[in-house]
Order: sequence, then C-alpha cells, then structure tokens
Amino acid sequence: MPSVAVGDVEIDYTDTGSGPAVVFVHGAYVTGRLWQDVVDRLSDSHRCIAPTLPFGAQAEPVGVDVDLSVAASGRLILGLLEALDLSDVTLVANDTGGGIVLASLGDAALNWGRVSRLVFTNCDSFEHFPPSSFAPIVRLCALNQTLGSLVLKALTTAPGLKAFTSAVTRNGIDAARRPAIFGGFLASAAVRREAARFTADLKPSHTLAAVDALKRWDKPVLMAWGTSDKMFPLSHAQRLAETFPNAEVRTIEDSSTYVMLDQPDATASAISEFVK
Repeated sequence: MPSVAVGDVEIDYTDTGSGPAVVFVHGAYVTGRLWQDVVDRLSDSHRCIAPTLPFGAQAEPVGVDVDLSVAASGRLILGLLEALDLSDVTLVANDTGGGIVLASLGDAALNWGRVSRLVFTNCDSFEHFPPSSFAPIVRLCALNQTLGSLVLKALTTAPGLKAFTSAVTRNGIDAARRPAIFGGFLASAAVRREAARFTADLKPSHTLAAVDALKRWDKPVLMAWGTSDKMFPLSHAQRLAETFPNAEVRTIEDSSTYVMLDQPDATASAISEFVK
C-alpha cells in the first residue's frame, strides 16, 4: 500500500482507478478500507483515494508528539490533497470524519481550493459532535486517557465489537473483514492510546463554531444519508442542507451510519451522479 508524508505523519492510502478524483474520509477507530465496497463500484470511472488517517485505527502509532486534535486532523486532510497534488476533488466524509470536515470549514487558515464538492454521509454535526450515545467515552478520554484507552480496548472484545457494529450498521460487519476495517484499533494497545488522545478533543464547540462558514460555502454539497440511523437521523442531514446555500439530500434506504457497508450500490450511485 502506498503512503505519503503529510507533515510529521505518514499516511497509508489506496489509489484506484482514473477519472475525477474522489477522496474518502472515514471516522474514528476504522481505516480507509471501510470504503472499499464503494471504491470497487466507482473506480472504473473515478480516481478513488481512501487514506487511513490517524483517527485511532492507523497501522502504527504516529507518536506522542503528533497533534491529534480536531483542528490538526482537518489540516491533515487538506495536507493530503496537497501532497498528492489533487484538484477538482470530491471530498466524501462519514461519521467522525464528517464532523472534522465540517469543523475545518470554519478554519480561515485552510485553503479549500482543491475541493470542488463535498459529500457528507451520516456524520457528526452541530451540537452532535460526538453523538450523545458516544459522549461518555469522549468525556472519559478527556478526563483520563489511560482509562479511556481501557474502555476502548473493551470495544475490541466480541461483545464490544457486536455493540459497536450494531450501532453503525444494519447487518454487522463480517468477521473476516474486521482486521482490515478496524486495523490498529484491534491490533495495537499503542494505537488505542492514540485513539483515546484523538477522542478527547471531539467537542461540539468545533462544529458549532463553523456554522457561519457553512452558510458561506457556495460549492455543491450532497448529504447521502442512511434513513435507519439512530445516532445521526435524517433530520441532521436536513438541517445541514438548510445551512449550506447549495445543498441537497439524497436518502439511502435501509442503512445506518456506515452507508458504504449497508448499501454500497446506492451510496456509489449517489456519489457518481453528484460528481457528474
């Protein structure tokens, strides 16, 4: 798998197909392989880039000196586009990654010139960063990252994974795919400690501070939203569409947070039609 240095972080990524560039951003505790089913469906006509960002499932720890805050994560996403010299990018974000992209739109120091379109699938937004069901883990990680990493380890057990996957999918995640999707979150205590450090900065103040910037973003935005999601209901997508001046909602039926796993055909179709 290729990798690219962005500042102090080496980012693994997949780069498949040719055509208009589509870059996929994942959420917490998963890798870019989460998007593989959609990449497989789009790569015949699109250049699909799926990085594994240091959101708690990277293959190796990035190091104690690396900033894992929400602001730094946004800089990393845009730094990746620059490092790969991408232009006219459709940036697709899910779950925590969506919250980070939304928050980063409020950072006046960032240059969004390489991004032409935004796609948000079910994700954090406004005061729902994190969603209420996940907030206790965030508070614990902010209070004590050692205890937080122990709680995160519990999510890697069979009962923990069952609870995790049932919260974000309709039908779970096949056991054979879990090592690729959960990566270092499953395999490395050091990575889970970094996951706790990353988690500690997930705060609604970041996304709420960006609301005025969303109102000024005049490029096209799509909310491709699963309709069977308790954490991020369709009303969240509708609120985002009312905030962005040039936005639309496309529903993904019978899907929870991970639309790319629950309904990869519908998700790929929504993205492809939006790029066109």
